Amino acid sequence: MNLAHDPMGAAEARAMLDQIPELYFAVLKNTHVEQPTEAEVRCSFELPVLGKRTKIAPTVREAIRAVLLELANVLTEMPAHEWPESWRRLALSTSAAPGLKRSREHDKTERFQAKARQFTIGVTMPVNLKLSLQGIADQQQTSFAEAARRFVGAGFEDFDERSFSEGSEALLSLLSSEVGKWQPSEGEQVMVRLDQYVAVRLRSAAKEYSRSASEFGAMCLAHGLVLQTQLFDVEQKVAAYRGAAVRRLAPKVGLGTHVALLSGILAGTIVAPKRVLGHLSDVLEASETALTSFFKLSFESRAVPAFKAENGKPQVARSVTSWEEAVRSLNLPADEARRLLQLNE
Repeated sequence: MNLAHDPMGAAEARAMLDQIPELYFAVLKNTHVEQPTEAEVRCSFELPVLGKRTKIAPTVREAIRAVLLELANVLTEMPAHEWPESWRRLALSTSAAPGLKRSREHDKTERFQAKARQFTIGVTMPVNLKLSLQGIADQQQTSFAEAARRFVGAGFEDFDERSFSEGSEALLSLLSSEVGKWQPSEGEQVMVRLDQYVAVRLRSAAKEYSRSASEFGAMCLAHGLVLQTQLFDVEQKVAAYRGAAVRRLAPKVGLGTHVALLSGILAGTIVAPKRVLGHLSDVLEASETALTSFFKLSFESRAVPAFKAENGKPQVARSVTSWEEAVRSLNLPADEARRLLQLNE
């Protein structure tokens, strides 16, 4: 249909486009996913007059896709002006929800007001370090300010966490040497905006260790840059053992045929026992600190399903499983379980 030469068709299309999103959203809010068996997933929605409709598929993704298509077909089967009154009321209840429809100007104002407050710290860094950071920002298609904020934050958080188990002087020496690698180079001051919580803690730590905020900020930035390089290197090495290849790695780190345990460790969902972490460090030629950071990041960035379900909802761990819990969940013979548990001694 050529809407440019069909005013009635254009009006109908405009009416549908104006009303369908609200009704579509209202129905999807109450959509449910159930998994009665391992091979069957049910996804259902309910619409006034038509009642409940259910789609069955072998996977969650396919079931949800089928429901989305079904709902789209239902809503476009008839012109918007012929919809039952109950559909109109349902759509109206959604469109009338506070804040759902707002002007672009109001949206921008609210986003600005909701943004976390940031503090500015003047950081004097070697020019070579600044140029390298700018290159990374360009490569990642982000701003220099955002890259600096992220690296300073990552470097400080790692320093702060490790200071509980490692000597502060040794850590400070390490961070100083990482900045020193960018010498000789002229210094240049850069204004780095940090989240308020990070900025306050960084300034406090700098004062505690008799450093200026500028000096300590540069040390944390250089450390954050080193961490990214290490994590990228670890990611590449771990990727080589994804899938079936993990079977070759398990015997090398003391886990024999227990591939599931090793997969959990590499994904960050199971805490790596001390001896296994040491073996992984040797095999992958990466420091234990870098491996631990990578596993933590892997767990935090794992995909989490976002859908409702009443029965049989897949369980997603909210915390990392301890080594002891992971081993005992396998119900292994006593001797084998004991051997695995001793890997953490």
